Amino acid sequence: RGSRPRAPAPMGLLAVVRKVVTAPMRLIERVRGHGSAGTGVAEPGRWLLVGLGNPGSRFQGTRHNAGFDVLDILARTEGISWTDAARHRAKVGVGKIAGVPVLLAKPQTYMNLSGESVRSLCRWYKIPNSNLLVVYDDLDTAVGAIKLKGKGGHGGHNGIRNIIDEVCGDKVFARVKFGIGRPKPGVEVYDHVLTKFGDDEATELESKGTWAKACDAVRGVLVNGLDKAMSAVNTEHKVPKPQKEPKQPKVPSKEPKESKVPSKESPAAAANEGDAPAVTVDANVRDGANKVETDSTPL
Repeated sequence: RGSRPRAPAPMGLLAVVRKVVTAPMRLIERVRGHGSAGTGVAEPGRWLLVGLGNPGSRFQGTRHNAGFDVLDILARTEGISWTDAARHRAKVGVGKIAGVPVLLAKPQTYMNLSGESVRSLCRWYKIPNSNLLVVYDDLDTAVGAIKLKGKGGHGGHNGIRNIIDEVCGDKVFARVKFGIGRPKPGVEVYDHVLTKFGDDEATELESKGTWAKACDAVRGVLVNGLDKAMSAVNTEHKVPKPQKEPKQPKVPSKEPKESKVPSKESPAAAANEGDAPAVTVDANVRDGANKVETDSTPL
């Protein structure tokens, strides 16, 4: 005999009260979150372009906000305006670059929680990880250089670390690395990334057109695909490796062989011959004691 389906359990009084009380706030958040950034409907081929940084005037122009700055320049040159998307805790801009639909985003969660904002945007706008590109500052890239990467770890960058944790567990997504260089001796990494570029560095960035090249790297990914863009960008900014000096051939040392003619022993030595065995030293051991070899393995 078939059993009757059970009626849903009645909602508890506390749950009802919570739902009624929070309803206005949820409605306000939904309206503010939408803004002019669309309704969350997926658009075929849309890319999510994320610039990483920290919100607030205190961090404006610092090395750690290079991702924000690149996206600001990109939005300005492409005629894309920013709007607040409280639902996603980000500033967003909707438009097209080279005919490709894009959603620009600057997470306002502070760097360490950037992945939460990116996850919300990807889910709401139904953007796959294959169409995610992140622009951020990189310590291991020299000032004035740009690198493109398609996968890999976070390299110590907390914003990328959180995006991997929240969105891309397989660590596969496009990245534009904006070089900020390593700190000088005696300067902590924390202080280095949260200070502005020095005058010499700022001049170098302008003379090399690094900001514009970072924007061009983003456009290259949208138009030509990641692989072709990587080949073009990384080849241009590749630092040539120093040439190694050719190894000198080893010349065998010509040393006189020991004479096998027994030497004449003194009477005292002959008398002590039976007390202890004679100790012989191999020629190779004796010769090696006079040689000092240096280890060329780098630390």
